[in-house]
Amino acid sequence: MIETFFIYAAEVSAAVFLLYFLGVALAPYAPSSIKNEHFECGLPASAATPKKANFGFFVYAIMFIVADMTVLFVTLFVYGKDPHALTMASLFVLIMAFAIFFSMRELHEQIPKKEK
Repeated sequence: MIETFFIYAAEVSAAVFLLYFLGVALAPYAPSSIKNEHFECGLPASAATPKKANFGFFVYAIMFIVADMTVLFVTLFVYGKDPHALTMASLFVLIMAFAIFFSMRELHEQIPKKEK
């Protein structure tokens, strides 16, 4: 079973590298002075004082990272040779689910309600 996982990972890695090198080989090479200049992304500032960023975007990004790491650790637990690995994976998922639930509930309480 683990051999299948390694074969799959090798195939995916080979496909990514193949697509990258294919893109590099087929992309047109047309350097210009504009392309080589430094630039900043986005529109110029429209006000003297910058607007504050929404904190919710940051929290959602952190939640995505937490969920991603949870999947990684659960996979490590499932493929572990310990006989209690599935129990540990289930406990880890349960703890992470409670942590995500309570943090999202707290975030939801901080968002101001719209007035009608």
